[in-house]
Amino acid sequence: MQSVEKKAAGIVRRDHWLTGLVWLLLSLIGLLFSSSSLQTVLVIAAGAAVAALLWTLQKRLTPALRRMQLQKMFQQYRYELASGLAIDHQAAIRVFQEGDKPRTYEMLREIGSLVHNDQLKLEQIMLLQTFQLRKDMDLMIEPLLMDSFNTDLVSYIGEIAKIRRDLIKENTFRYVLLHEMRILSMPSGEAILAAVAGAAVRKDRYMTMYPYLLTRYARFLPKDRFLRLFKYAKSARSGPLYDEVMRIYEEKYKWEPDFQNT
Repeated sequence: MQSVEKKAAGIVRRDHWLTGLVWLLLSLIGLLFSSSSLQTVLVIAAGAAVAALLWTLQKRLTPALRRMQLQKMFQQYRYELASGLAIDHQAAIRVFQEGDKPRTYEMLREIGSLVHNDQLKLEQIMLLQTFQLRKDMDLMIEPLLMDSFNTDLVSYIGEIAKIRRDLIKENTFRYVLLHEMRILSMPSGEAILAAVAGAAVRKDRYMTMYPYLLTRYARFLPKDRFLRLFKYAKSARSGPLYDEVMRIYEEKYKWEPDFQNT
């Protein structure tokens, strides 16, 4: 994948240089045919202005142009890429059978950046579940979300919600809410939903977007997560979330010192 991206970037960079050279050539021709000092000054000024504008546009458009070039290359070489990816996938399986799980994960991740299907995502998730997940690992969640409900994916989301709340974002919240009833049927489903609710407390925006998730699982939040939710709910002063948070506060935290100073 990196070599393909480098090639696409090289093509875009070459096109930028060609465009710049064409404009430089036109400017030189303008200078050659200028018949007065005023025309020369105007040509130089116009050339400099257009060059500056061209440089600015190229800088801003480079990421989009690289993506377009990648898409063009994928279309042009799609059969070769498909064959190469199939070979890479078989190589990843062999590496896994040899016991090198970290290398297998990296290989699957590289393939997954080009191929987006649930089978490959599931392979990555199941491989990740064989690791002891840590905060310092290069983890991800949104690229692994599937179109359908999957218990392994949900379990992985639950683990990520515990150790890397920052990776739980809108698409993950939507996936969890869409499959909430099926998640609740899992042995640890309620705990997973509570962990995801705890991740939502991380940002005011998420608490605003997903109040019903928080209302249903606020009672399961750890004290520090509930304290943050309590502060947010107090500022809202109304609604089902406020009512539920105040009820839990009265039952569990009314005399807690941390809650007295909020």
